Amino acid sequence: MTDRRIQKSNRALLDASFQVLLKNPHASLSEVAKQAEVGRATLYRHFPTRENLIKAIAIESLQLIKNSMTPIVTSDLQGKAAIHRMVKVLLPIADRFHFLQMIWTLVEFDQQVWRLYEEQMATIKCWILQGQRQGVLNPDLAADWIVSVLDSMLYSASWIIANNMMETTQIEQQLLQTLFEGIQSNEA
Repeated sequence: MTDRRIQKSNRALLDASFQVLLKNPHASLSEVAKQAEVGRATLYRHFPTRENLIKAIAIESLQLIKNSMTPIVTSDLQGKAAIHRMVKVLLPIADRFHFLQMIWTLVEFDQQVWRLYEEQMATIKCWILQGQRQGVLNPDLAADWIVSVLDSMLYSASWIIANNMMETTQIEQQLLQTLFEGIQSNEA
């Protein structure tokens, strides 16, 4: 088999696996192979264990998130503007956050997974610190706390999207409003 065919086969397996495991994180490799329209032997050649497959999808998901954030990093956007842009570019791939949320305990101790996640958090922390210097985020709150809150909000948004509870534009508006204005009533 040529490298190109191997890559095409690997891509098809990852795509099918992601869709199957997103719907049912406990799906068997047989179910994944059936969805990918390949034999189990082919699947096992690419991913010898279920854990290998899940790790590969987790890494791919984190890399996709990183790639989506890269244009923001290389732009002139900072602080609040960078965070606004980040939310806008990440919500369309909320299914990746949802997948990571479902399988996180299976991959969180993998060095490569953790490194990608830490890079993502460091980038967000930089924008949070800029927002604090701009005066749009409370400087009395620890930057790591705000990063964790924003990360949790993105995962919550992915769950809401997965369950068709709100439109993406409404989620974007409410997530940003919550981050920058809090949840206190205007009348309080």
